[in-house]
Amino acid sequence: MAFKDEERYVFTHPTRLDLNSVYTYVSAIFDNVDSFHEESINIANFLYEQSEHPNIKRGDFYVIHFKDCILDGETIDAIGLFKSENKDTFIQINPVAGGFRVESLTGMNINRLDKGCLIFNTNRDNGYVVCVVDNANRNDAKYWVNDFLQLKRCEDDYRKTEQIVAMCKGFISHLSNEYDKATKAIMINKVLETLEEERVSINSFAVKAFNPIGVGDAFKNYANDFQTKQEISLNDSFQVKAESINRRGIKAVTKVHLDKNFEISILGGEENIEKGYNQERGQKYYTFFFDREK
Repeated sequence: MAFKDEERYVFTHPTRLDLNSVYTYVSAIFDNVDSFHEESINIANFLYEQSEHPNIKRGDFYVIHFKDCILDGETIDAIGLFKSENKDTFIQINPVAGGFRVESLTGMNINRLDKGCLIFNTNRDNGYVVCVVDNANRNDAKYWVNDFLQLKRCEDDYRKTEQIVAMCKGFISHLSNEYDKATKAIMINKVLETLEEERVSINSFAVKAFNPIGVGDAFKNYANDFQTKQEISLNDSFQVKAESINRRGIKAVTKVHLDKNFEISILGGEENIEKGYNQERGQKYYTFFFDREK
């Protein structure tokens, strides 16, 4: 199924964790597997209560108890909650005397799960470890994660890597027009270079990516505001998780578009770039110095 191990969640509640309904029902199953049927009904009823908006699709709901799952090298049980809102048609071929019988059936496509979660029986006091699939649209507005499960992302190294990249992109994008696109592309490449280190922190980013261009202090101020608004803390060093870096999103920052004629990708080498203005032509220009052409 399409669960991403690096995107882990925990159950939460504004006041007390045991007031989170799904957390409580699942805990009862982990404590006594004989209560599985009763607690499954409770979970289904609670999901129904959270699905009363007319734009939320109906569907089939499954509760499954998995044994002997492997998570971070530990063998533990897990509870799976799955909601199938769309069914696919598939072909089943059965051998019969002298040939085959072909049947058309409908069922849930495990590769395109609408909504689901796996709740692993570990880290109970902090809300378990939960992996989620939620192919939400604008109509259901994330009710699966926010209203039904009441989850929040784990503030682990995967999450912190995502957040610091988003913060750096936001800072660079909000810099004034005093800094041209090439300079901003160089900054984001400095960020990627810093992320190649085993451990990083806000201060290391400020020194290595932004101090050389003279905006290290401005970045630290932006970082403080970002962390306050997002209610996170990135001040301590953490281990970089390269798989959490959305390089496709970063590419847009490293590209410079010149009128309708040129698109330049800048991947570093800022010492070999010069920008100027040609009075005679009345146009800006870039000069690139290089040793060989590929």
